[in-house]
Amino acid sequence: MVHSIPDGFSPWLQHAAREIGAHSAACVRMDHPELRRCIEQNNVRAAAWLKAGLQGEMDYLARMYPQKADPWKTFPFAKSVIVLTFTNHWGDPAATHPFPRPADDALLGYVSAYAKETDYHATGQRMLAELHAMLGEGMRAEATVDTKAVEERLFATVGGLGIFGGNGLLRIPGRTNVRVFIGCLFVEAELPEVIRPPKMPFACDDCLACIKNCPTGAIKFKQPMDARKCISYLTIEKRSLLNREERAMIGDWLFGCDDCTTVCPPKDKVDTRIPVDLEWLLKTPAGELRRLFKGNAVSYAGVTQLRKNAVVVLAKSTSPRAAALLDWVQKNTGSKLVQDQLTACRGGDDVRF
Repeated sequence: MVHSIPDGFSPWLQHAAREIGAHSAACVRMDHPELRRCIEQNNVRAAAWLKAGLQGEMDYLARMYPQKADPWKTFPFAKSVIVLTFTNHWGDPAATHPFPRPADDALLGYVSAYAKETDYHATGQRMLAELHAMLGEGMRAEATVDTKAVEERLFATVGGLGIFGGNGLLRIPGRTNVRVFIGCLFVEAELPEVIRPPKMPFACDDCLACIKNCPTGAIKFKQPMDARKCISYLTIEKRSLLNREERAMIGDWLFGCDDCTTVCPPKDKVDTRIPVDLEWLLKTPAGELRRLFKGNAVSYAGVTQLRKNAVVVLAKSTSPRAAALLDWVQKNTGSKLVQDQLTACRGGDDVRF
């Protein structure tokens, strides 16, 4: 039974979404024929993508594939799913983050703008918990925000919240960029569907700015993404050493990449990346950094991963200060991964990774 919902579920859902801070909302029945068709088509693409090894070291994607491929089995109780999009202040120059402001002459690396504010997983879970309470907490529901085996983008597109952009992210109408996160609330009740065809101002095929701005060729027109070339994958998900080619690809990124999102028209007028003082990152005690990063998206990568990437960025610098800092790292780091990455950067690429 649904509690506290007035007549007219569609306007109620839109009002509820605004109340909890979401950007938009839809409701899709699990027996919707378009949902099944989209998931079946995606399963074919995903299986081929995994077979080709384009996921790199993200082995968990292969393990999760059976659950993603059959949401009716994964969420057997669910008769409806409410889908939310929310920004978490992604792209907002005023959004806050835990990194101290670097000095003007600091050696810098960069963190993606999406790592500002509270980790989006927590923000989305909070929103969905509030929505569940509005529906009636006695009703069984399960929330997912990029945390379980769910193809959230498919549910969002079927719900009319947007379309797949050229970079594979959800591109939504009514905003100047694609930068939203997605949350799903699987509900046991048969709720009325709320689906609106997205009115996009132009087709992605007429633009392709995200593809043109990808510096590594990870995304190509109407081809599967090669995650192994994606800077976000290389800096966050690839936990082994970065080889010479990969080190060149990450540029000065420590965590994530904004290159394909900031150009979804119109282009940002403000650089919203997070600049990070590399000396601060490498010399601050790891425990202090973990406390500082708690509740932020960079905690997923962890201190060692960020420091590994920092070594790669520094090794490409011609600054004497960068060389001196790498000498300090070699003498003081207790991380074998960081030491091995430094060795590789200094000419040890004959070692097979």
